Amino acid sequence: MTGRKLTILHANDLHGQLQFQTDENFTLCGGISLTAGYIGKVRREEPRVFFGICGDILQEDILGSDYKGTNTVSLINHIRPDALSLGNHELDYGLAHLLTFQRCINAPTLCANMVVANLGQPLFRPSMVYETGGVRILLIGIIPEAFLKKILSDEFCRSMLEYKDSYAAIREEIEAHKKERIDLVVLMSHYGIEGDRILAEQMPEDLHVDLILGGHSHINMDAAEEIGGILLAQSSYGTTHIGRFDLELDPEHGGISSWKWERVALTEENAPFDTGVDELADRIVFQKKKRGNEKLCEFAGVFTNGSRLYETQLGDIVADAFLEMYGPELVILQSGSLRLKEAGPEIDEKVLAQLYPFDDRFVMAELTGRELLDGFAYLFSLKPDGSVMNGTFQYSRGFRLTVDGEDCWNRGCRVLEMTLDGQELDPERTYSVGITKNCSESFLRYFGFAIPPERIRLVSLSTYCDLAKWCLMRRSPVEAPEQGRFRILNFEQ
Repeated sequence: MTGRKLTILHANDLHGQLQFQTDENFTLCGGISLTAGYIGKVRREEPRVFFGICGDILQEDILGSDYKGTNTVSLINHIRPDALSLGNHELDYGLAHLLTFQRCINAPTLCANMVVANLGQPLFRPSMVYETGGVRILLIGIIPEAFLKKILSDEFCRSMLEYKDSYAAIREEIEAHKKERIDLVVLMSHYGIEGDRILAEQMPEDLHVDLILGGHSHINMDAAEEIGGILLAQSSYGTTHIGRFDLELDPEHGGISSWKWERVALTEENAPFDTGVDELADRIVFQKKKRGNEKLCEFAGVFTNGSRLYETQLGDIVADAFLEMYGPELVILQSGSLRLKEAGPEIDEKVLAQLYPFDDRFVMAELTGRELLDGFAYLFSLKPDGSVMNGTFQYSRGFRLTVDGEDCWNRGCRVLEMTLDGQELDPERTYSVGITKNCSESFLRYFGFAIPPERIRLVSLSTYCDLAKWCLMRRSPVEAPEQGRFRILNFEQ
């Protein structure tokens, strides 16, 4: 008996990247229209096709922030994924938005880890059996525990939700379907490539997992990997590529008898352009008035933002801008909120929207020196999962933080120096700290403790608009501040 062919298409980390681009030869590449065209082409050509998206559909550009993901959801519905799993950015706007997202997207949203504590019931559909041409695929959605902590800053969520270990969740879903004929067991993961490798290495053999479709790492894999008999791959970032497995399934014993994987570039050469989806995208993306492109200010040069881990010129400028606008003693700015590698000399609205695409509220938190000292010690400590930092930050002027990263993967990093305006932090004193609302909601994950709501005060409804106003107030070219706010010594990435 010959095998049965199955084609699996998979995407991850779209981040609201809906529009196509052109290369130096004016060839179209990427975007939702070529994505739709390629998926439609494969569905017409192949007898059995599954298409899934493994997390982070939402957010990234300024349009994503404007619409809170509704424009992305509308277009994803038109490419008809057969299943989705959650990523960290689906949790950006909190639990209410997450459940609205689940309701509005026309595909099963899978997550086996989030459980309603009092009932022991999964908050989302943990798994599904997808059948195509007689082939039955068991799909299980999984996320790491750190993602759940993004919404546990809310007291209601802390009391109602708990995390189920991924291995326990996988076993439970496989056991629930053991009396059915299942040809393939597929995990839809957002653990990142290193996390997927660990999942595969430590997967109990009796679970017979065949494949891990992953996300979160934003990498361009040249080849799929096979670890412990489990295949794993990620497609890319945005809508420039799509992953494709062509499998031959063993009809007698189950599982995969042969396979081929490629990361397909979404270009006019490989994919027909779906004009219907393109017209729809134009209506959805541009239904609001387009942003202007007014010049906002001028920098004294081209300033850089080379790495999230280290202090950057653009990070210093934006952190100082928030310091001047809102008046806290210290601004802690998430490095990931800055998205351009360089900007300047001229800064207009388009450049600012690319540099700082995450429009958010800004809050003032009252924190003691002891909380800050303990919080930064936790931030750089070695975590049970082997990670060292749960987040990276830029800081406003007057702050100085020095960290020793020697042998950090075995014992964590150590804070050597932390001062504000030349003075060591006083454990007994209360400091005003400016942060985005997103950062305040993730404070437990970053710094090991949640900020009590009564010590948080809202000071702005729009960080993007305020940053644009700050730029307009600059009367002379903006200089890059002197660096030295954050240093990490002896660190090997």
